[in-house]
Parts: sequence; structure tokens; C-alpha cells
Amino acid sequence: MLLSKAQQSLFKIYAELFKTHGAKRIAAAGFIARMPVAMDTIAIILFVHSVDSRYSIAGALTAVAAFTTVFSSPLWSKVADKKGQEFVLKAAIPLRIIAIISFISLVKNAAPIWTWFLAIFVAECGSVSIGSMTRRRWVNLIDRENKNLLSTSYAFESLLDEFVYIIGPIITTAIVAATEPVAGLLLGICFLLIGVPLIATHRNSDPTIEPNESGEKLKSVIRNKKLQAVGIPLTIAGGCFSAVNISVVAFATQKSMASSAGLVLGAWAAGGAVSAVINGAISWKISHGVRYLGYLAGMTVVAITFPFINNLYLLGFALFMQGMCIGPLLPNGLPLVTNAVPTSQMTHAITLVTSGIPLTGALSSFLSGRIIDSYGASAGLWMPFGFLILACASTLPYLKEYRD
Repeated sequence: MLLSKAQQSLFKIYAELFKTHGAKRIAAAGFIARMPVAMDTIAIILFVHSVDSRYSIAGALTAVAAFTTVFSSPLWSKVADKKGQEFVLKAAIPLRIIAIISFISLVKNAAPIWTWFLAIFVAECGSVSIGSMTRRRWVNLIDRENKNLLSTSYAFESLLDEFVYIIGPIITTAIVAATEPVAGLLLGICFLLIGVPLIATHRNSDPTIEPNESGEKLKSVIRNKKLQAVGIPLTIAGGCFSAVNISVVAFATQKSMASSAGLVLGAWAAGGAVSAVINGAISWKISHGVRYLGYLAGMTVVAITFPFINNLYLLGFALFMQGMCIGPLLPNGLPLVTNAVPTSQMTHAITLVTSGIPLTGALSSFLSGRIIDSYGASAGLWMPFGFLILACASTLPYLKEYRD
């Protein structure tokens, strides 16, 4: 009976969300357009490793990609707040697609390695935060005063994030194993070509551009303490995410189970998907800030087990448990930020919360590649715990900001 009531509550809140006009299209388009986010890292690793067996090269390329995104994505989001999302998508995405095609050609034709890095850099200059754009569109579709439904939309967006990370690596490794090493990158391009136009041309959810009629210079959102309290720990935790990606691929290859790497990474995301759904359906009495801290601590506790696991599927189970803490992390951090910034800066603020993740991800990818090449995959699995300890420590100066 208790389960039945829980199920009814779950379906009721999400049914209410999808009754909102335009919700289904934004959900579908956002899902398709963000698929490459979950595919590109492992696609680059698999493609490059088929040509150059050194994980350090693949790790360095993904590090350059991540580092470039740190700067390009927030800049595009700032432009989106001023000139509109359609303008940004039409300018950035073609640049990204052309550069990825160039990268593929350079690698396949054994061009100098420095040209590979240049092509990846240009591709990431066209990187936009699809998730930030769709989250901003939910704010436009839903009455901002309806905080429960808005919170559910954030939880749903995190569910989409996790779901693409479930199927993205699986699809990528499967299509590469069945066809060619380049297939993962080409499929990512196809998803962009389908999903991005569906977002760009949806007028009902397109955020209104609000001119600054007063002429006063708006305060930079990066100075907002709430944004710092959420964004800085997430930035540091980004090192965990990148280290897990490259270490799992290396661990699976070391065990002669390379084709199972996608399944293991999928289990990681599956844990996040399950908890994101549950988080969005519950009317919590505990504040968003306290939950944010709790989930971050939970991620750290689970990460200490990774280096001691010698079985790929057992590692998948541990990653599933950590995913249970990752899924609700952003949905509980975002309300602290969106309630503290003006609407005219919201896309930029939402992007800044997560834009720092690739920064530590870049460092982590590079270091993990080096460590794995020198000491093996298990040594690389120490990296997630190290970054998460630092992430927890970074919350200490902001403890008062976690009050809703």
C-alpha cells in the first residue's frame, strides 16, 4: 500500500510537469541534443587509442577539450542572455561540427599530433551548455512562484543528464565495437543535427531578452555567494567524473573486457537516474542546501572503495551507489542559485554553476592518463576520492549559504 502511494505521488508530480505547454518538446529536444556530452569523451578515447595506444595522448586531448569548455560555454551563455538562444545555437553548433569532422580527418590521415589538439580546441570553442539552456526554458514555461514544480523540472533535467550517461557510453562502445572507431564521434554529430534545431525553433519556451533600461551595470553573477557555494565544490568534484571515465576504460581493457566499459559507466549513471526521479517526486522538509552537502559527502564515502576493487562488475555496483548521490546533487544546488540571481542573468548563472567541472576534469584527465600509463588502472581509481575530499573541504567557508 505504501509503495502504491509512493508510485501515485511520483506519477502525479511528473504528469503535472508534462501538462505544461511545450514541456514534451523541450524534454525530447534537450535529451537528443545533449547526447554528445555523454558520448564525446569516451568516443575520443576509443578513436584516438585505435591509432595511438598511449592513454596519455587520449587523456591530454580530452583535457584540452574540457579546459576549453570552461571558458567557451559560459561566454556563449552570457551571449544567450543578451542576444537569445537561437542566435547562439546557430553560431556555435556549426563551428563545433565542422571542427569535429576536421579532427576525424586529421587523425585518420596521421597528421601531426599538434593538429589534433588544435581541432579539438576549435570544436570546444563551439561548445554550449544545452542543459543550462533547457533549464532556463523551464523557468520560462513554469510559473517561477511554483517552486515545487520548478524543482521537479530541475530534477527531471538531472534525470535526462543521467539517462544520457547511461545510454551514451553504451551506444558509443557498442557502435565502435560493431563498426569503426570513428563511429562514436559521427553519431554524436547526428544527435546535434537533430536536437539543436528542435530547441532553437521552439518559440514558446524561448527566454525573453530583458534589456537593462536603467543603464546601471549589473553585478557580475560570479560574485554571488550562493553561486560560489554550489559551483566551487562542483568544479572540484569534476575531477572525480573525468578520472572515473578514463580509469574505467583502462580497467576494462586491462581485464580484456573493453566492450563492457560502457555498461559499467552506464551503471554509474543509472544510480543517478533512479535517485533523481525520487528526489523530484518527494516534498522534502530538509532544505536544498543540507541535501546538497549530504549527497556530496555520500559521493566521497563511496569513492574510497574504488581502488580496492578488482572485479569490473563489482566496480559497476560501487559506481551505481555513488551515482545515487550524484543524481540529486545539481537539482538541490540549482534552486539556491536561481533564487538569488535576476532573470536576465539566469542562463549565465546556471551555466557557471557547472562550467568549472571541465576545469578540474581537464587536470584529472591528464593526471589520470599519466598515472594509468605508469602504474595501472587501479592507481587511477584513487583520483576520484582525492578530488572529492577537496570538494567537501571547499564547502566549509560557505556553510551559512546552504540555508534556503
